[in-house]
Amino acid sequence: MFRFLFFIILSVTLATAGCRSTAPEPPPTPPPAPEPEQVEISDKTYSDAAVFALAMEILRKNYVDPDRATDARLLENALTGLAGELDPYSGYEPPAEFTENDSKRSGELVGIGVEVVKSANQPLLITGVMPGSPAQKGGLRPGDRIVEIGGKPTARLPMQECLNLTRGREGSEVELKYSRDAAAEPLAIRLTRAMIVRPSIPADAVRLLPGHIGYIKIESFTGHTPEEFRAALRKLKAQKLDGLILDLRNNPGGLVGSAVEIASIFLPENELILRTRDRHGRQTHEIRSTGDQPRELELPVVILTSPFTASSSELFSGALQDHKRARLVGMRTFGKGTLLRIVKLPNGGALRYANARYHTPLDHVIERRGLTPDVEVRLSPGEIFRLSEQSRNHPGEIQPEEKGAIRDIQLEKALELLTPPSASERDMPPAAGGASPPGSPDRQGAGAGYGSEVFAMQKLLNRSY
Repeated sequence: MFRFLFFIILSVTLATAGCRSTAPEPPPTPPPAPEPEQVEISDKTYSDAAVFALAMEILRKNYVDPDRATDARLLENALTGLAGELDPYSGYEPPAEFTENDSKRSGELVGIGVEVVKSANQPLLITGVMPGSPAQKGGLRPGDRIVEIGGKPTARLPMQECLNLTRGREGSEVELKYSRDAAAEPLAIRLTRAMIVRPSIPADAVRLLPGHIGYIKIESFTGHTPEEFRAALRKLKAQKLDGLILDLRNNPGGLVGSAVEIASIFLPENELILRTRDRHGRQTHEIRSTGDQPRELELPVVILTSPFTASSSELFSGALQDHKRARLVGMRTFGKGTLLRIVKLPNGGALRYANARYHTPLDHVIERRGLTPDVEVRLSPGEIFRLSEQSRNHPGEIQPEEKGAIRDIQLEKALELLTPPSASERDMPPAAGGASPPGSPDRQGAGAGYGSEVFAMQKLLNRSY
């Protein structure tokens, strides 16, 4: 019996899947999958399966609450635990959740409108709140930690289960508990779920800055992002354009195909954008720039990054950095670079697991390491979250005219790098002792030189797998 059960479970067809828009969850769309293949089941697997089949049968026949120990429920629980303990991104997707992924990749989702990250045994950390969303209307802010959803502590749950709890039917309610101050008691809040439809490049996030420098903020990579980006670039080029700032701070990733399509605009045809390597270090795929894009090969580009720049946005940034097509300004990125396979199961659900790691064109590993910017401009955790909220409401503004606004020194540095110095500045002598000018920290290795708070935060987010 158990041989038949596990043959059904493990005889699968490989498929691909996209990345979810929750920072840094979930991971990017893999390259095209190989042809469907049958999985070889070893005698050891059959032997181990006997233990599972016996445990499942004992529970099904003897558990005190038979409604909680049906065949279907026991199997789903087993599949959830099978991959869910491997890392924050692997797991089992029940049939309804697997189907829902298509709507998430399109940029539409019923939920509360937050971007979150999660590390092991920690509550959800909000890194972004969408304007006009239920979360914003309820007063949630970047930096808040969601400690409970529907009475379930989030620290004990995998990321995907937390996300599932925030989603539901449009108009339905969900109760949360969140903390803003670790020393204070969590606050309870009830939110009404709504359809979240937000362009990945909001209209007000495309603007011309002083010195004819363009600014585009990409909040995620969805199926609509390439056309939105081309439209934004056309709008800026209709004016005199001498440089471009791409703001990818807190961009949690999205569809790799969309990131590749936009990267192709800035690279010659057939340039390597990324490669994947399997568990043995063997290269399994490589993706190159496409030839059907309008080219911008000379326009100077700076990319803004933060500790929550993740996944597909790291692949995009790493490709342009390695080809010396763009300079990265800001802080070391999140470090999410695994290719996920989705194995569709006969029950309509799917097994999601890390199959390979993404490498940049120069073979740098992104997973758990992130990208080191060419010019580091460091911020405290509080400043990172404050700028996350501020840049949504005032994208492209260095110093908004509102109470509590802080100066965006990362954007200021990017603008400085793209603006040619005036004649008087060129004639100025260097600072005594060769010291760097204010706001221009020296370049250091990954993780070096960060304030203790920021480094601790990065260590928590990047290393706790």
